[in-house]
Amino acid sequence: MAGWDERIAQLEAEFPGWHIWRSNAGRWWATRTGTVLRREDLGTARVMTVDADDASALHDQLTGQASFDRDITD
Repeated sequence: MAGWDERIAQLEAEFPGWHIWRSNAGRWWATRTGTVLRREDLGTARVMTVDADDASALHDQLTGQASFDRDITD
């Protein structure tokens, strides 16, 4: 299994526009980078920051965010 740094790099490559890190408490976090063009597009589903217990769950969160992003740009 890849180390944390490698897994973070993989996730950031798969999900551009997100900064990913693992906290000292062991939780995985991702926050959007850059400018949010329309503040009203954020809400209960599309958010600035997500967190999860592990890298796999964070991947699932980011996949969901990517889907919400596509809905807005379509």
